[in-house]
Amino acid sequence: MYLVYSGLMFFLATALLLAAMVAPRRVAGVMALLAIPLAALGGTLSGTLLLAFAYALWVSRRRTLIFPAVMLALIAVALEVPYHLAPRALPTPSRVYVIGDSLASGGFGEKAAWPEVLEKKIRVPVINLAMASGDTATALQRQIPELPAPLDERELVLIEIGGNDMLDGVDRAVFSRQLDQLLQHAGRGGRRVVMFELPLLPGRWSYGATQRRLAGRHRCTLIPKRILARVLLTPGNTLDGIHLTQQGHDALASELAGRFRAAGSNRS
Repeated sequence: MYLVYSGLMFFLATALLLAAMVAPRRVAGVMALLAIPLAALGGTLSGTLLLAFAYALWVSRRRTLIFPAVMLALIAVALEVPYHLAPRALPTPSRVYVIGDSLASGGFGEKAAWPEVLEKKIRVPVINLAMASGDTATALQRQIPELPAPLDERELVLIEIGGNDMLDGVDRAVFSRQLDQLLQHAGRGGRRVVMFELPLLPGRWSYGATQRRLAGRHRCTLIPKRILARVLLTPGNTLDGIHLTQQGHDALASELAGRFRAAGSNRS
């Protein structure tokens, strides 16, 4: 499951397709055909389509099309890789505001939700505005208004939202509009904005594509979805696959704190 929700299945599918291109003919067709649905499970729509085009070129068996097929597969990988790399170390903030849903708000028997644990680890104030059952709409209505005017540009807004939008099947255009407004408001006054990328349910590409597009527009740092996927899928970290136990809150706080410690260690 980790390969699916982290998006790493896409790279496995690409490797399978490329291997098929040099494999014996009796097994190559099965390998290549299998690559497309595997890519759809863990990748993006654009990447899966590029692999499908690569497969179509290769299956034609025309020698002149082998090189374009390989290049298409490699381009698909090149487009996807940047979203799986760890972001650059974040400057240690003066304070952090968390906008999120029940994953951040807690309330499921833990002693301290991860924003509180994070505060202790990085030793700066972390103000948790997250609300149970939160989505982009309620975040705009109830959490964004709680953001005070920034005191300095070292403040950071950490956004963990969108999972409920995806689970509820919120219309893509509505999700896009609301997330766009959310990022715009969060970044006012020069605040840095960091957003968790959603581990996607198979076929729910549009939510991930929207996050990536709007993160680029608003210069928002994306935390690769493999981070959240790893925490959620580690045994003992959740009560029901979604809501975190104390072990899960501690694990997620540690993932985040490591980024800030790395930045702080380079300061003069």
